[in-house]
Amino acid sequence: MRPRPRISNTRKLVLKFNPRPKGVGDKTVCGAHSKHQPHYTHLTHLAHAKHAAFTLAEVLITLGIIGVVAAMTIPTLISNYQDKQTVTRLTKAYATISNAYTLAKVENGDITNWGFAGNSISATTDPDTNTSTPAQVTIDNTNLFLDKLSKYLKVSKRAKAIDINYTGYFLSGEPTTTTIETDSSDVLILTDGTTIKGAWISNYKCTTGICGDFNIDINGPNTPPNTFGKDIFVFYIYKNGIVPMGRKDETGHPFESQCNPHNTGLRYNGYGCTAWVIYNKNLDYLHCDDLSWDGKLKCD
Repeated sequence: MRPRPRISNTRKLVLKFNPRPKGVGDKTVCGAHSKHQPHYTHLTHLAHAKHAAFTLAEVLITLGIIGVVAAMTIPTLISNYQDKQTVTRLTKAYATISNAYTLAKVENGDITNWGFAGNSISATTDPDTNTSTPAQVTIDNTNLFLDKLSKYLKVSKRAKAIDINYTGYFLSGEPTTTTIETDSSDVLILTDGTTIKGAWISNYKCTTGICGDFNIDINGPNTPPNTFGKDIFVFYIYKNGIVPMGRKDETGHPFESQCNPHNTGLRYNGYGCTAWVIYNKNLDYLHCDDLSWDGKLKCD
């Protein structure tokens, strides 16, 4: 019997990683390739890669299209995200303050028994010197209201309004006018940044149903835009609870006229937005001007 030829280790590796196609014999000329085994060279690979690549012009056109789409969609996405954040913060603040008011009534009785000395009134002005004297009853009313609520709130800071250098704006862009009473009264800044300010007890006996009102800034005085209807919102104080301004049946500060960014020159513009944001869960009045309680509740 003839001994089997020995196969070198190199040959074994070649057969392992580059086996012949089935049916192809062993007798081939060194360097030749079977017709069943296509021969790929470095140049062939480069030729295929060349046909698969993008040209510089194609890349630039694609990037340009992506840029245009991004410019059209990203501002809308950011705006939608900010609106949702505002809805969430306002809803949370409303629930927190309403709960504190309820607990304050449980401890102190009806708000008419809290010890208000009278209705909040404006300052008196000396016609000769044109100087204003703040109405102490107004300052006392604000501070007493905050005293009763603060026990049930997580307060980070209590300060005079004038000390926090607060500047606010109506929804149409005009700066608000502060009074000497509100400047001299206290504000509460909660741990989440919500600021309670401007409490005005217009009817301390609540004979008309409404006892007063106050406003909150959901992200604090140092964070813009400090604008009614955007981050500042107003609430009524009733005997039975806290109620957002601008409800469907509102006559004092109706949504249609006092929540319109295009309604320039109107004092209190933005006061009528609070109920819309809480109940309809949007700030679409910033993006379209044909909304109403009896019609469209959001932009198309």
